[in-house]
Amino acid sequence: MTESIDPALINEALECVRKPLEHGSHLPGALYTSQQVLDREMDKIFRVDWLCVGREEEVANPGDYMATRILNEPIIVTRDETGGLNAFSNICRHRGVQVAENGCGNAKRLTCPYHGWSYDIKGRLVAAPLMDQSEGFDVKSVHLPVLHVGAWAGWVFVTLNPDPAPLESFVESFENDIGFLQLGRCRVGRKLITTWDCNWKMVTENLCDPYHFRALHGKTFGPRIPVESYQFELRERGGNYAFYDAASQTPSGDTPLGAMPWLSNYSKGMSAFGFMAPNMATVGRVDEAHVYTVWPEAIDRTCVVLYHLFAEEHFALPEFDEKSKVYSDFMAQVVSEDASVAPLLQQGAASANFNPGRLSWLEKAVHHQMRYTVERTFG
Repeated sequence: MTESIDPALINEALECVRKPLEHGSHLPGALYTSQQVLDREMDKIFRVDWLCVGREEEVANPGDYMATRILNEPIIVTRDETGGLNAFSNICRHRGVQVAENGCGNAKRLTCPYHGWSYDIKGRLVAAPLMDQSEGFDVKSVHLPVLHVGAWAGWVFVTLNPDPAPLESFVESFENDIGFLQLGRCRVGRKLITTWDCNWKMVTENLCDPYHFRALHGKTFGPRIPVESYQFELRERGGNYAFYDAASQTPSGDTPLGAMPWLSNYSKGMSAFGFMAPNMATVGRVDEAHVYTVWPEAIDRTCVVLYHLFAEEHFALPEFDEKSKVYSDFMAQVVSEDASVAPLLQQGAASANFNPGRLSWLEKAVHHQMRYTVERTFG
């Protein structure tokens, strides 16, 4: 809670982010190493906002489900017999054990492995063995805790907020920027799940930071990004957007699959980036798109999921598997480069000798994101 956080740290953080970029510095290390700060961020941000939890195609058929965690909150999304999406807390109403393991699957019943309580795909309790002597207990009155769920452009969103803003208004700015990529017409070619040994803010800041491209990514895509002309447009709620000319995300920069049909009028080097707080970043090229979702797991551990998307029409192309693998292997290398520096960032923040350095003009979006997160958490 706020009471247990040093007021001097809060004041220092607020003063830091309220300076203009040209006078700004990075955040104090304690913002990335304090469990109390993380708890506050969860309460003020992750328990309030809509969060992208996966693709609709992962729960395409009746009985499909996907189970994951939002920090210490297990959730499950299901597709019912009528085609509707449902979301629940993934906790049995008896002793709180998960009724489905993390991951994706298909089932007619979700059954707690501890005492065998069983729920249908709509979250209704349908069986509770040996509860017949519990006076007043009614199976039909028990339901998994319901969460708000929605879909946009092929993505599934869930919120822990009991009274959220409409999903349509939450994604409106993001859709205005990257809607032309038509992610709803894409399919997942590969899903890469990685763990970065650092605070979640270091991950989202990294995704919005072109300053590190030529150094850290000097052997992959860095030399192909014109960082000097990289112009971010800042959006509400810490979001940002950039449209620029680069090259395809392959080792050679070529486009082995060709343009996605609806982007055929764009140049070969068309590139777009969009970030929607708190946990979704999209990178689009003329021939593919890749989307990151970011999940805090601990103060110094973050799950990063990369979805590699291709036009649905391209899945029928000859040698699609071989050609799409060129993109996915390249992006896996890029992600490994970022993940390699994650523990070093965390160690630096924890050092007694760490004194936050000044911001570069290329960290405009990082500064914007820092300000939003700190103001949202402590302002």
